[in-house]
Amino acid sequence: MKKRYLLLIPVAICVIACAAAVSYIQSHPEQAPAGTPSVLLNTDQQSSTQSDQPVQLTADQKRAQEILSGMTLEQKIYQMMFVRPESLTNVSRAVRAGDATRQALEDKPVGGIIYFSQNFQGTSQTSTMLNNTQEYARSAGANIALFMGVDEEGGTVARIADVLGTTKFDNMASYGERGDAQEAYDIGKTLATDISGLGFNVDFAPVADVLTNENNTEIGARSFGSDPNIVSLMVENEVMGLQENGVMAALKHFPGHGSTQTNSHEGTSETDRTLEEFKECDLKPFKAGIDQNAAFVLVSHMTATELDDVPCSLSSKVITDLLRNEMGYTGIVITDGMDMGAITDNYSNGEAAVMAVQAGVDMLLCPPSIDDAYTALYQAVENGDITESRIDESVMRILTAKLEYGLMN
Repeated sequence: MKKRYLLLIPVAICVIACAAAVSYIQSHPEQAPAGTPSVLLNTDQQSSTQSDQPVQLTADQKRAQEILSGMTLEQKIYQMMFVRPESLTNVSRAVRAGDATRQALEDKPVGGIIYFSQNFQGTSQTSTMLNNTQEYARSAGANIALFMGVDEEGGTVARIADVLGTTKFDNMASYGERGDAQEAYDIGKTLATDISGLGFNVDFAPVADVLTNENNTEIGARSFGSDPNIVSLMVENEVMGLQENGVMAALKHFPGHGSTQTNSHEGTSETDRTLEEFKECDLKPFKAGIDQNAAFVLVSHMTATELDDVPCSLSSKVITDLLRNEMGYTGIVITDGMDMGAITDNYSNGEAAVMAVQAGVDMLLCPPSIDDAYTALYQAVENGDITESRIDESVMRILTAKLEYGLMN
């Protein structure tokens, strides 16, 4: 019996030595022998080691970085603008793209152009105008293709269908009443097919607002309804229908414009909804669209007084804290039209542009003056009010989306 106990002594010594070795390795992982299993490393050290690893970029992101590295600050700032063709060329009604458009894009290589009903006269004219404009952009400045956008929601907002006779849809509220996911997907697919055939690659749709105020004339029948779960279902599937068929979707109007009564096109519009109320209702459709990798989120100009005292499109609490950090959105954030009364009645063009970018916006939609917005942003970088690395963050998102959707091929 005594001999058996004596035989256990070396085993015990071995166990103690192994435990001591494991403890030492966990305390000094930098001295662990090559090939040491990760399970032997201290958990905190594993987390630290993993967080220190460089982020693995996709092929499109790597290419975007290469393009970005060759761009001037001037070119970067212009990429952050999504403008009307009239603002670019200083004509009263743009219906063609010729030398004036070519020269304008060489001087101001903007990131995108949005077209409205006044720009369409026929299918051939529209296709030629868009294709020529795109070719000019690809051969000007940094040779970067354009986002070509349109408000084609269906129902009451149908810029193309009303003029060119593409597929007409009923008000979105009628589809929301049926709550048919396949029907929502088919709407997105049909819209994408119709507009991409003309040369568009961005649709400022779907409306993700939950209509909680029946007197809201700005949203009204454009919304899928008042049930956040139904609206979420329809938004999710319309985004899929659009983007699986080659057109980028833009969820609007974050964080949800359905509770307001006044129209932000005409002046200040406010809601007193709390963050908890937004989370329980208004944010659900946006989350559904974000989960489907919606390329854009369009931020409204309403002021959510319980969240901030400035319009949402100028608020870091809404854009950076809520949309980016809390909801985890990594796509392109774009303002609603900067030429709307809620902005122009209260801010200068340059002031609003700087505030929007400081808040976390990637693109300015319809700045009243491209020159004013550009000058203010350039000076803000020179003065240190905005860092060039902050500009780079936005341009990386813009370039990556253009590469992912094949615009740069």
